[in-house]
Amino acid sequence: MLALETLIAQRLRGQGALTGWQVREGCQDTDRRGVPAVDVRMGGASVPQVRKPAATLQPEWAITLVVRRGPDAAQQLDAALAAAITSLHNWRPADAGGRGWTELQVANVLPADFADVALVGYQITFTTAAVFNGQS
Repeated sequence: MLALETLIAQRLRGQGALTGWQVREGCQDTDRRGVPAVDVRMGGASVPQVRKPAATLQPEWAITLVVRRGPDAAQQLDAALAAAITSLHNWRPADAGGRGWTELQVANVLPADFADVALVGYQITFTTAAVFNGQS
């Protein structure tokens, strides 16, 4: 499941509207202080279907956009939100982790909270799904 993190980050790095943005993967050991930035992390997974011997898992991918507050913050976030949704909504990632995944779908957009009050941002959550086979 976590193999999708790199694929999602690579796709976002290819977006012209995100040129100059740091696109970080949640599992990477990297300096996270620079902004503007995009952070890609799996936020958990639901299990919408279980049938012996398989289970469908539906991970939620959080794409967090963060900028420094200021006169251009709203325009920066608006352009980044549009770029992320345009790039990822209805995109089907290549097989990752040995399984096929469904197209990513936007699930919600929420304000993001940061310890540093000089920062502002939003989190876009996308879902996808794949079947995991267990013992038969």
